[in-house]
Amino acid sequence: MRKARFIVVLVGIVLPYLTRLPRDTEWLGQYTDMGVGGWLFFGALNAIAWGGILALSFMYERPVSLLAPCILGFGFLAWAHGTLDLGADPQAAIALIMIPVYALVPIAVGGALGYAFDCMLRRKKA
Repeated sequence: MRKARFIVVLVGIVLPYLTRLPRDTEWLGQYTDMGVGGWLFFGALNAIAWGGILALSFMYERPVSLLAPCILGFGFLAWAHGTLDLGADPQAAIALIMIPVYALVPIAVGGALGYAFDCMLRRKKA
């Protein structure tokens, strides 16, 4: 589970930037053209989402159970960060705060599915 948790943290940190790459460098620049304080603030906000997945991982015995919250949570995050145009509207930056909070819903749904799957695997083992 340690390796799985490390992968969750790593993917959670780099995912917002990776989803910007398919567009162009201007889109990536919207997330990277900030000072150290901006990087730390953005990282702390994203920790809300991947921290939720990390917290769920302590309920599971098997790493495969993390697939459901990771697919649903990181899928939502990839979609949201990949489609957010910060240059479109002055208030668009507020979405950077709301995206990780909204991601907690699919993460919770995936967490429940993962927990049910983990319980099923425990019963089969016993």
